[in-house]
Amino acid sequence: MPLFPLDIKHQEFSGQMFGYSKKEVRLFLDQVASELEDLLNKQEKELARREQMQYDVKQEAVSANSAVEDLKRREELISRTLVFAEKTKADIVANARKEAENIIHEAELKAKRAINEAKQHLGVLEHQYLSLKEQKRQFLLQFQVELQTFQDRISKDPLLTKTPDKPEGEFKQIKEEIAPSPATGGKE
Repeated sequence: MPLFPLDIKHQEFSGQMFGYSKKEVRLFLDQVASELEDLLNKQEKELARREQMQYDVKQEAVSANSAVEDLKRREELISRTLVFAEKTKADIVANARKEAENIIHEAELKAKRAINEAKQHLGVLEHQYLSLKEQKRQFLLQFQVELQTFQDRISKDPLLTKTPDKPEGEFKQIKEEIAPSPATGGKE
């Protein structure tokens, strides 16, 4: 059975003749009870301190576990975010490539259309050039014929074929017919 300080303080001894002095025994028992009480108080305080430490350690462990769980959640969130970022990056790159391919394809189509239009325009210009060239040739041939006709007329003109005295003689004759000459006296 455990011994407590109160048990020591209230302990009674039987009396004997030449035994211990009751006063000294009582003082000693009071001292032992007091020291035992101090020791038990210290043990209780130590026990309370240890319980508090265990409680604090448990709280810290719970807090640490909570922090670990929080860190795990954050790590998982970061991991998912990184995976999402990688997927987004891959999507952006793929979309950019598709858009670039579409732009190149569209540019190639526009270039082909422009080349075809240029070829058509060149064909029209070539046709117009050949038409103008033919018109010029026709004009030159016609002009050459007309020029030849004018040259033939000029060369056949009586002014160029007659002697210069003869036209003057004709004018003299006409003048004489119209106006009397002074030698004839105005009468004919």
